[in-house]
Amino acid sequence: MLQDRVEEYLGAIYRLRTGEGEPLPLSQLAEYFGFSPVSIHEMIRKLDDGGWVDFHPYRGVTLTERGEASARALLRRHRLWERFLTDSLNIPWDEAHLIAGDLEHAAPELVTDRLAEFMGEPDACPHGGPIPPALQSSEERCLRSLGAGAEARVTRISPETPALLRRIAKQDLIPGRLLRILAQTETETRVHLQDMPEPALSIPETDAQAIWVELM
Repeated sequence: MLQDRVEEYLGAIYRLRTGEGEPLPLSQLAEYFGFSPVSIHEMIRKLDDGGWVDFHPYRGVTLTERGEASARALLRRHRLWERFLTDSLNIPWDEAHLIAGDLEHAAPELVTDRLAEFMGEPDACPHGGPIPPALQSSEERCLRSLGAGAEARVTRISPETPALLRRIAKQDLIPGRLLRILAQTETETRVHLQDMPEPALSIPETDAQAIWVELM
Protein backbone atom coordinates (compact mmCIF):
# COMPACT_ATOMS: atom_id res chain seq x y z
CA MET A 1 0.00 0.00 0.00
CA LEU A 2 2.88 2.38 0.75
CA GLN A 3 4.30 1.81 -2.74
CA ASP A 4 0.88 2.59 -4.20
CA ARG A 5 0.83 5.91 -2.31
CA VAL A 6 4.33 6.73 -3.53
CA GLU A 7 3.29 6.07 -7.14
CA GLU A 8 0.11 8.13 -6.73
CA TYR A 9 2.11 11.14 -5.56
CA LEU A 10 4.74 10.77 -8.27
CA GLY A 11 2.04 10.45 -10.92
CA ALA A 12 0.22 13.52 -9.60
CA ILE A 13 3.40 15.62 -9.65
CA TYR A 14 4.10 14.49 -13.21
CA ARG A 15 0.55 15.35 -14.32
CA LEU A 16 0.24 18.71 -12.57
CA ARG A 17 3.62 20.30 -13.18
CA THR A 18 3.93 22.98 -15.84
CA GLY A 19 7.31 21.77 -17.08
CA GLU A 20 10.12 19.35 -16.28
CA GLY A 21 12.31 20.84 -13.56
CA GLU A 22 9.70 23.45 -12.60
CA PRO A 23 8.74 23.11 -8.89
CA LEU A 24 5.09 22.19 -8.32
CA PRO A 25 3.56 24.10 -5.38
CA LEU A 26 2.39 21.78 -2.62
CA SER A 27 -0.92 23.66 -2.57
CA GLN A 28 -1.74 22.14 -5.96
CA LEU A 29 -1.15 18.64 -4.61
CA ALA A 30 -3.39 19.41 -1.61
CA GLU A 31 -6.14 20.57 -3.96
CA TYR A 32 -5.69 17.57 -6.26
CA PHE A 33 -5.87 14.95 -3.50
CA GLY A 34 -8.16 16.85 -1.12
CA PHE A 35 -5.65 16.32 1.72
CA SER A 36 -4.53 18.82 4.34
CA PRO A 37 -1.32 20.80 3.69
CA VAL A 38 0.23 19.07 6.72
CA SER A 39 -0.43 15.60 5.26
CA ILE A 40 0.96 16.63 1.87
CA HIS A 41 4.09 18.14 3.42
CA GLU A 42 4.68 15.00 5.51
CA MET A 43 4.45 12.72 2.47
CA ILE A 44 6.67 14.95 0.36
CA ARG A 45 9.31 14.82 3.10
CA LYS A 46 9.18 11.01 2.98
CA LEU A 47 9.51 11.03 -0.80
CA ASP A 48 12.44 13.43 -0.52
CA ASP A 49 14.16 11.17 2.01
CA GLY A 50 13.57 8.21 -0.30
CA GLY A 51 15.18 9.91 -3.27
CA TRP A 52 11.97 10.16 -5.29
CA VAL A 53 11.63 13.95 -5.25
CA ASP A 54 13.53 17.12 -4.39
CA PHE A 55 11.69 19.45 -2.02
CA HIS A 56 12.33 23.17 -2.52
CA PRO A 57 11.10 25.13 0.54
CA TYR A 58 8.54 27.83 -0.31
CA ARG A 59 8.67 26.81 -3.99
CA GLY A 60 7.43 23.26 -4.30
CA VAL A 61 8.63 19.85 -5.40
CA THR A 62 10.37 18.37 -8.46
CA LEU A 63 10.93 14.77 -9.48
CA THR A 64 14.37 13.21 -9.26
CA GLU A 65 15.60 10.98 -12.08
CA ARG A 66 14.32 7.99 -10.12
CA GLY A 67 10.96 9.65 -9.50
CA GLU A 68 10.66 10.71 -13.13
CA ALA A 69 11.17 7.14 -14.36
CA SER A 70 8.64 5.74 -11.90
CA ALA A 71 6.04 8.40 -12.77
CA ARG A 72 6.40 7.81 -16.51
CA ALA A 73 6.02 4.04 -16.02
CA LEU A 74 2.92 4.61 -13.89
CA LEU A 75 1.30 6.92 -16.44
CA ARG A 76 2.13 4.49 -19.23
CA ARG A 77 0.29 1.70 -17.38
CA HIS A 78 -2.63 3.96 -16.43
CA ARG A 79 -3.21 5.39 -19.88
CA LEU A 80 -2.86 2.04 -21.66
CA TRP A 81 -5.49 0.54 -19.35
CA GLU A 82 -7.76 3.53 -20.01
CA ARG A 83 -7.36 2.96 -23.75
CA PHE A 84 -8.17 -0.75 -23.40
CA LEU A 85 -11.17 -0.20 -21.12
CA THR A 86 -12.77 2.42 -23.36
CA ASP A 87 -11.88 0.97 -26.77
CA SER A 88 -12.26 -2.75 -26.11
CA LEU A 89 -14.81 -2.88 -23.28
CA ASN A 90 -16.82 0.28 -24.07
CA ILE A 91 -16.50 1.62 -20.52
CA PRO A 92 -17.19 5.40 -20.18
CA TRP A 93 -13.98 7.39 -19.94
CA ASP A 94 -14.66 8.70 -16.41
CA GLU A 95 -15.22 5.15 -15.10
CA ALA A 96 -12.19 3.91 -17.02
CA HIS A 97 -10.07 6.54 -15.28
CA LEU A 98 -11.09 5.19 -11.86
CA ILE A 99 -10.59 1.54 -12.79
CA ALA A 100 -7.19 2.27 -14.36
CA GLY A 101 -6.23 3.92 -11.07
CA ASP A 102 -6.35 0.46 -9.48
CA LEU A 103 -4.89 -1.52 -12.37
CA GLU A 104 -1.89 0.82 -12.72
CA HIS A 105 -0.47 -0.51 -9.43
CA ALA A 106 -1.15 -4.18 -10.09
CA ALA A 107 0.02 -4.90 -13.62
CA PRO A 108 3.69 -5.93 -14.09
CA GLU A 109 5.71 -4.43 -16.93
CA LEU A 110 5.40 -7.63 -19.00
CA VAL A 111 1.61 -7.24 -18.99
CA THR A 112 1.95 -3.53 -19.80
CA ASP A 113 4.15 -4.25 -22.81
CA ARG A 114 1.82 -6.99 -24.06
CA LEU A 115 -1.18 -4.67 -23.60
CA ALA A 116 0.53 -1.92 -25.62
CA GLU A 117 1.30 -4.43 -28.38
CA PHE A 118 -2.29 -5.74 -28.34
CA MET A 119 -3.65 -2.18 -28.62
CA GLY A 120 -1.33 -1.34 -31.54
CA GLU A 121 0.98 0.92 -29.51
CA PRO A 122 -1.49 3.81 -29.04
CA ASP A 123 -0.05 7.31 -28.69
CA ALA A 124 -2.58 8.78 -26.27
CA CYS A 125 -5.21 7.88 -23.68
CA PRO A 126 -8.92 8.59 -24.34
CA HIS A 127 -8.51 12.01 -22.70
CA GLY A 128 -5.64 12.93 -25.03
CA GLY A 129 -2.80 12.49 -22.56
CA PRO A 130 0.32 11.19 -24.33
CA ILE A 131 1.27 7.63 -23.43
CA PRO A 132 4.97 7.59 -22.47
CA PRO A 133 7.40 7.46 -24.16
CA ALA A 134 5.38 9.69 -26.52
CA LEU A 135 6.19 13.37 -25.94
CA GLN A 136 3.68 16.06 -25.12
CA SER A 137 3.29 18.73 -27.79
CA SER A 138 5.19 21.94 -27.06
CA GLU A 139 2.49 23.85 -28.96
CA GLU A 140 -0.25 23.08 -26.47
CA ARG A 141 -2.08 25.92 -24.75
CA CYS A 142 -4.66 25.96 -21.99
CA LEU A 143 -8.07 26.88 -23.43
CA ARG A 144 -8.45 29.53 -20.76
CA SER A 145 -5.30 31.33 -21.97
CA LEU A 146 -6.59 32.04 -25.49
CA GLY A 147 -8.44 35.13 -26.66
CA ALA A 148 -11.66 35.56 -28.60
CA GLY A 149 -11.38 34.54 -32.24
CA ALA A 150 -8.73 31.86 -31.67
CA GLU A 151 -9.36 28.56 -33.47
CA ALA A 152 -7.97 25.40 -31.96
CA ARG A 153 -8.15 21.61 -31.71
CA VAL A 154 -8.66 19.88 -28.36
CA THR A 155 -5.62 17.70 -27.60
CA ARG A 156 -6.13 16.44 -24.05
CA ILE A 157 -7.89 16.85 -20.72
CA SER A 158 -5.61 17.31 -17.71
CA PRO A 159 -5.69 16.83 -14.81
CA GLU A 160 -8.37 14.16 -15.15
CA THR A 161 -11.03 13.75 -12.49
CA PRO A 162 -14.18 11.65 -12.97
CA ALA A 163 -16.56 14.60 -12.42
CA LEU A 164 -14.64 16.77 -14.89
CA LEU A 165 -14.54 14.01 -17.50
CA ARG A 166 -18.29 13.49 -17.21
CA ARG A 167 -18.99 17.20 -17.72
CA ILE A 168 -16.64 17.46 -20.69
CA ALA A 169 -18.07 14.32 -22.30
CA LYS A 170 -21.58 15.80 -22.09
CA GLN A 171 -20.32 18.88 -23.94
CA ASP A 172 -18.51 16.68 -26.50
CA LEU A 173 -15.19 18.43 -25.88
CA ILE A 174 -13.23 15.28 -26.66
CA PRO A 175 -9.66 15.27 -28.07
CA GLY A 176 -9.74 16.06 -31.78
CA ARG A 177 -12.72 18.43 -31.55
CA LEU A 178 -12.25 21.73 -33.45
CA LEU A 179 -13.51 24.92 -31.85
CA ARG A 180 -13.45 28.71 -32.06
CA ILE A 181 -13.40 30.92 -28.97
CA LEU A 182 -16.21 33.46 -28.92
CA ALA A 183 -15.49 35.17 -25.60
CA GLN A 184 -13.62 34.91 -22.30
CA THR A 185 -15.27 36.24 -19.12
CA GLU A 186 -14.28 36.02 -15.46
CA THR A 187 -16.40 32.91 -14.95
CA GLU A 188 -16.55 31.10 -18.29
CA THR A 189 -15.20 30.52 -21.78
CA ARG A 190 -17.71 30.61 -24.65
CA VAL A 191 -16.85 28.57 -27.73
CA HIS A 192 -18.39 27.31 -30.94
CA LEU A 193 -17.72 23.69 -31.85
CA GLN A 194 -17.18 22.88 -35.52
CA ASP A 195 -19.97 20.79 -37.09
CA MET A 196 -22.17 21.16 -34.01
CA PRO A 197 -25.66 22.73 -34.16
CA GLU A 198 -25.42 24.69 -30.90
CA PRO A 199 -24.51 28.34 -31.58
CA ALA A 200 -22.36 28.60 -28.46
CA LEU A 201 -21.11 26.46 -25.61
CA SER A 202 -20.37 27.87 -22.14
CA ILE A 203 -17.46 26.23 -20.30
CA PRO A 204 -16.89 27.08 -16.61
CA GLU A 205 -13.57 28.75 -15.90
CA THR A 206 -12.23 25.81 -13.87
CA ASP A 207 -13.09 23.32 -16.64
CA ALA A 208 -11.50 25.52 -19.32
CA GLN A 209 -8.24 25.44 -17.36
CA ALA A 210 -8.15 21.64 -17.74
CA ILE A 211 -8.77 21.63 -21.51
CA TRP A 212 -5.59 21.75 -23.60
CA VAL A 213 -5.57 22.69 -27.26
CA GLU A 214 -3.33 23.35 -30.25
CA LEU A 215 -3.92 26.50 -32.30
CA MET A 216 -5.04 25.92 -35.86
